[in-house]
Amino acid sequence: MNQQPLTDKEQKIVEEFEKARPGLGAIAENNIRNNHLTGWADTIADTPESELVVRDGSSSNSFMYRRIGG
Repeated sequence: MNQQPLTDKEQKIVEEFEKARPGLGAIAENNIRNNHLTGWADTIADTPESELVVRDGSSSNSFMYRRIGG
């Protein structure tokens, strides 16, 4: 697992997941640090800052959830 400090964009993702639901920030951070298995850090690095926004939406099962991304 990568123990380097998170980038500003990675930290923003962790914070937004945590705001959406307490505990999700830790899961997001774990996924970022295990990039070799998940690809999260690569995806975040490739995503423009302007697209890293929180939005509300609905899924096909009609539950509401907060989304990060476009």
